Amino acid sequence: MEKCSLLLKNCMEIISPKNKCARGKARKKINMWKNTDIAINNDTIADIGKNLDYRPDKVIDASNYVVMPGFVDSHTHLVFGGSRDEEYLMRVRGESYEKIAEQGGGIKSTVDKTRKLGENELFDLAENRLRKLLSYGTTTVEVKSGYGLDLKTEMKMLHVIKRLQEKYPETVISTFMGPHEIPGKYSEREYMDYVCNEMMPEVKKENLAEFVDIFTEKGVFSIDETKKYFEEAKKMGFKLKIHADELHPLGGAELAAEYNAISADHLMEITEKGIERLGKSNTVATLLPGTSFFLMKNNYAPARKLLDNNVIVALSTDYNPGSSNTYNMQMIINLASLYLKMDIEEIINAVGVNAAKAVDRSDRGIIKKDKKADLILLDIPNYKYLVYQYGLNNVKMVIKNGEKVVENRTDYLFGES
Repeated sequence: MEKCSLLLKNCMEIISPKNKCARGKARKKINMWKNTDIAINNDTIADIGKNLDYRPDKVIDASNYVVMPGFVDSHTHLVFGGSRDEEYLMRVRGESYEKIAEQGGGIKSTVDKTRKLGENELFDLAENRLRKLLSYGTTTVEVKSGYGLDLKTEMKMLHVIKRLQEKYPETVISTFMGPHEIPGKYSEREYMDYVCNEMMPEVKKENLAEFVDIFTEKGVFSIDETKKYFEEAKKMGFKLKIHADELHPLGGAELAAEYNAISADHLMEITEKGIERLGKSNTVATLLPGTSFFLMKNNYAPARKLLDNNVIVALSTDYNPGSSNTYNMQMIINLASLYLKMDIEEIINAVGVNAAKAVDRSDRGIIKKDKKADLILLDIPNYKYLVYQYGLNNVKMVIKNGEKVVENRTDYLFGES
């Protein structure tokens, strides 16, 4: 009898993306097993089948749970200081996000608060947020810098991300986002020169980020400056991401396709040409319905057009203090169903293999032999309850790297044997 480290016995329902990338006709393809076992060896799925004959070190009775791949959250701003709760109340009273930013709020407000905190303080805040993300079923999370806007603070944020990576292996993916906003003392060109000539070389020297990102938007960074940033980043070996066409249709999606970026994110104002270009590329369209919802905007990214035009679509929380203050990918699933009009099978692919593609990780987001054993056990009668119920945390248990790391939704066991 073969040995395994963990056996999930008699899973009531196992739901997983079917293909390594879900686009076109494959976007609705999922696998489903009932009353089936999953054998795990160390951090890898060893086998899937009924009545598996293994000698396990540990057994979990999964007969009352729906088992899915852990969520991949491919767009977050997890490291920051302070809060922007007052800005939320201002928006409720009718102030726009843009107007608040003009008055000194928005990203610049968080920058000021982040600069004032030490690395240890930022780490403690970020770790607490990461553990909450885990409790909601996210087993892989991309984390951006971008609330520093100077070399010292950007490096401080990236060091925090590095420490999270070391403490929570194979969980955190690092992105440098120095061009998140333009500090007041710089012109756009001056600040981009500073980013390219001083910041990025230091980030690369210390190997603190895998990806780079930029906020390409009216009043922030133009298409021309984004091209310069992408060119310099490519020379240094970074993979490319972009905040694109969020508030205005500037052509960020087209640029992402042209430069073969890993992902183009937001896309509420994407053009027909942008949709066409993404549909012919391998760039993932990462949609963030939580942002539209939290900013009380009526326009959401055109998910149906994207899906119907062969675009690879992922979903993410965009967790940040100003425009999407949620850890809960299950809530994003609800919003994708309600406002993006995505089918549940499309959503399962969008938070699984497609989100994994948006961070260049082909070893997760799917339940398959030899893939990473990142799994969640949901306390629901069937997978359709992912969209049928809302506002709840249905994740009972989280398995990361083949080990149980969350139990009873809030009992954190990461690193315990």
